[in-house]
Amino acid sequence: MKKLTTALSTMLIASVILSACGTEKPEAVEDTKDQVDQTEGSQNSNEGEGQEASIEDTITYTEVDTYKQMMDELKKEKEGEAADWNLVSTLYTDGLKDTVVETDDSLDVAILAAIEAGASEQLDTVVALQVIDKTTQSYFYKKQKNLQSDVVAALEEGNQQEADVAFSELKYLAEHVLVPTAAKRDSYYSADMQAQIENGLSLQETALAEGNIDDLKVYKQMTDKSVYRSYYLAANSYAEKIAAAVQEGGAEKVDLQIKQAEAWGFYQAIKGSLSGGDEQAAAALDTIFNLGETDPESINADEVADLFVKAFVGKITSYHEKVPVALEEGNITDARVEAMEANIFMKAIELEIIERLGEEQGSDLMVKGTAWFEAVSIENAEEANSISAEIVEALNQLF
Repeated sequence: MKKLTTALSTMLIASVILSACGTEKPEAVEDTKDQVDQTEGSQNSNEGEGQEASIEDTITYTEVDTYKQMMDELKKEKEGEAADWNLVSTLYTDGLKDTVVETDDSLDVAILAAIEAGASEQLDTVVALQVIDKTTQSYFYKKQKNLQSDVVAALEEGNQQEADVAFSELKYLAEHVLVPTAAKRDSYYSADMQAQIENGLSLQETALAEGNIDDLKVYKQMTDKSVYRSYYLAANSYAEKIAAAVQEGGAEKVDLQIKQAEAWGFYQAIKGSLSGGDEQAAAALDTIFNLGETDPESINADEVADLFVKAFVGKITSYHEKVPVALEEGNITDARVEAMEANIFMKAIELEIIERLGEEQGSDLMVKGTAWFEAVSIENAEEANSISAEIVEALNQLF
């Protein structure tokens, strides 16, 4: 592997990748129209009475296949062989670029910059590989959010076939990209994200088959926020690995930068959302993970964990503020959705909750979350508000 100098790192990341950070589309605004149009295009190519769309004819299939081909080529760099960077560039341009730009053009800037820097060897080729890999995975996180919104929108319009096609794309993306990523974090943290994602998909599939839009809206949060958790824990795990390697001594700088690049790439998927919980904490994490701004040897895993907890608690408490309003206005589906989101976000930081509050209080908090959701679901506002206050009080003890 070619060594990456601090000067070159700063030049590349600061001048190119950092310039993309300010152009990220707001998390609250979901880009669903383009994804719906894409699904319609896939469906129309297979229209006909009694005919079902094949997953191989969808854009999602093409994108996942393109990603796999890119990774197969780039992995040669890990094995001491030279990758064909022109091939990687062509694959990306032909099979992914357009939809990446439509979803979040800052990700496109980062991917193109990493391809160019890897090809020219301005950036260590394995560092470039990881930026491309994890930033593309960040795109796929946003892609699954759009697909889930497409399923709901199609069902609301009474288009069952279109909803089924979008859901088949979602399941394919989960199987080939999202679940394998979650499984790696499950192994590292002894967590259960793969099961949570698959359970969410199963509940969504049942709701879809029954035409139950309200349940579909609720259970899509189980899938989405469990994938979200896997990306958070992925970024967090690299901070832990970097800190451990530095403490042990003898780690090559480039090896630390590889892990830092992986953390940065995964973090791009969720940083916009976390900004809604605590903007300063989210920005600080982005700086820590950025190659051009932070020396990996200075990364403090405890600081990273604290920043994540602060941002997550901000998001969770905001949902606890929204639910009573939704109940009061009679928007029971909105209240259930927001309560589910809050609980899955709380599940995301379960390990930190247990570490900071202890096993007993941490487990009790999770039980209270379930009780709160049940009270919300039966529109028992008094009980829901009482449990909510206890949960928020406990969360505020985390920092």
